[in-house]
Amino acid sequence: MKRALFFFAIILLVTAVFPVNSLVITTKSSSYVYHLGEVWLRIEYNHSVEHSEVIEVIEVNSSGMFVRKMLWKDFGAGLPEDIQGREGDYYYKVIDQPLGKSLDYWFIPFNRPQIVVNNASVIRPPTPGLVHFRVERCPLILTALGRC
Repeated sequence: MKRALFFFAIILLVTAVFPVNSLVITTKSSSYVYHLGEVWLRIEYNHSVEHSEVIEVIEVNSSGMFVRKMLWKDFGAGLPEDIQGREGDYYYKVIDQPLGKSLDYWFIPFNRPQIVVNNASVIRPPTPGLVHFRVERCPLILTALGRC
């Protein structure tokens, strides 16, 4: 019986420290960790010049982050002009652009930013600052605890 418990403890320990791919989102005051299979990230904000809504849809997997779609409501100052279609009130453009495994966004509250992961609102930055997005390998136990 002791031998079986010992082997069970070893297997549990090895599983707990086994590294898994994770999406880590950090601000100056908080951190969020998501185990990667496939994670969808939406970055929503009001354009600083046009004051219209913009949504960037990003797929996150073990290979990194990929912009898949951009949706916007207005034209001008850095917004796309090559429309591929409409979704409700939004123009959209399907994109297939790799971003790598690290991405930083500077947000200001004036732009009403919101970060959505798998259709759940995660962060609405209350103060100006950077939000860091990273794909990295973390021990399974730390990912499960939301720490990495």
